[in-house]
Amino acid sequence: MQGIVSGSVIVFLIMFISGLVFGRAWCGWLCPIAGLSEMGMLINNRPVSVRKLSIIRYIVFAVWFLILISGFILAGGVKGINPLHLSDNIISVTNSYHYITYYLVLFIFGGLTLWLGRRGACHSICWMSPFLVSGYILGRYIRLPQLRIKSKSDNCIDCKKCDGRCPMSINVSREVKSGEITSVNCILCGECIDSCPKKVLNYGIRKK
Repeated sequence: MQGIVSGSVIVFLIMFISGLVFGRAWCGWLCPIAGLSEMGMLINNRPVSVRKLSIIRYIVFAVWFLILISGFILAGGVKGINPLHLSDNIISVTNSYHYITYYLVLFIFGGLTLWLGRRGACHSICWMSPFLVSGYILGRYIRLPQLRIKSKSDNCIDCKKCDGRCPMSINVSREVKSGEITSVNCILCGECIDSCPKKVLNYGIRKK
């Protein structure tokens, strides 16, 4: 609302740029909420309805993104860049109110995962994943080389162990037949690679 590009906005831009080549690898390797979600899967590992939950996620993102853009417009545009804006002592959790907000977010993400199943919060309310998804889609559209999980479909015995291990509830065994995992929900975590008894899956680069 002050027209300042803060640290969070810079992170969102980095996420979008990384998505051009690495898709949603951020979700699989760097997101701290991912660790909380995967601990929740020890209690509820039920696959979720990806399509239904993604509708909620994009509605949440649309509302949040409109508020973000409106803030810059009402402030009269971008007036400065400050990565540490409102982040005293480098971290943004500096008083009791911030701690309440921080733990409330953790509680909501953890609670949704326990209630819905595999990474339920990631599928339903995460406002950051659309940056990665849009980057991935743009990278695919302009034919950039992209890191993907590729498959040797001829070696697949259709045991479906990959489906059972995928934390994003992707039908991996179906996507194997196309030669690579193309779902925008793939976070490149490698669980399907590790679970395959025939070594059908592996990391590879999608050519231009």
